[in-house]
Amino acid sequence: MLIYLYLYGMSSSQPIRLSVVIVSYNVRDFVLDAIQSVYSFLKYPTQIILVDNNSQDKTVEAVKANFPEVEIIENKDNKGFSAANNQAFKQCKGEYLVMLNPDAAFVDVSINLMLQELIKLNDKNIIIGPHIVNPDGSFQASCWKFPSVAQHILELFFLNSVIDTTSYSTLNWKEKTQVDFLSGACMAFNKSTLSKLSGLDENLFWMDDVDFCKRNMELGGVNYYFPDTKIRHYIGQSSKKNQRVVISNQIISKLKFYKKHKQNVNFVLSIPVFLFQILTRIPLFLFLSIIKPFYLKKVNAYVYTLKRLFEYLFINKQSVVS
Repeated sequence: MLIYLYLYGMSSSQPIRLSVVIVSYNVRDFVLDAIQSVYSFLKYPTQIILVDNNSQDKTVEAVKANFPEVEIIENKDNKGFSAANNQAFKQCKGEYLVMLNPDAAFVDVSINLMLQELIKLNDKNIIIGPHIVNPDGSFQASCWKFPSVAQHILELFFLNSVIDTTSYSTLNWKEKTQVDFLSGACMAFNKSTLSKLSGLDENLFWMDDVDFCKRNMELGGVNYYFPDTKIRHYIGQSSKKNQRVVISNQIISKLKFYKKHKQNVNFVLSIPVFLFQILTRIPLFLFLSIIKPFYLKKVNAYVYTLKRLFEYLFINKQSVVS
């Protein structure tokens, strides 16, 4: 969910300076929490834009009833995360923007520090990401190094939790630090940066935040982890309901990312790794489904992913499943 926050200053008669956007899909209660957190902790008058991707859980009705001042774009089908964000970007009036997931929320007034940082660095191409915590207050990673085939090999053998080549293991999480890419759960940037990047890539799903930060760096911009602002994030509330969406897009969007950024070695070497992953996961989860029927969803998801992988590789089918 994208929220566009419009920052006025201390008087609502002043021009809008900040926009906040939320994109939602069947996560009504989380959306309401996210919107409330913006109104509760931001010290300036705000305007919020909600883009709803045809939720069936009465998200739109609930937002209209509880927050009538929120601007809502009601899609008749699921446009996906990137396309929905881009819809809202076109209506943005603020000089500064905050992109907030529907399953994320601000927890205190530290949101204002992130906005002040944006204003201070207004002349730079900068994307800022806050410190993220889990619902119980424990640490959640919020920035990473760009992916590579080495990490995919580790994931293939379930070793990525032991050896993670994308994590900043030595990062001081109490200091502002330049990083490769930030979590899409919450990003803040100025309008000139958005204009130069032309929004999110609608051909990607699950790698849109990675690509957004990558393109910013390629244009001489900087991506900053900003620990002075904190948010709470419930991971993957929209996507976890559909394993086909998650697994197929996780794999294929990585290949699209490598191809787009001309990382030919990663692209070529990742293909057999992903193929082997799919072909070994299907019998593994089929066996586990005997114990727990839930794993049948993963079996179906990997069978579907195999089909989509062949379509992408051999007929260049680019469609995104959302």
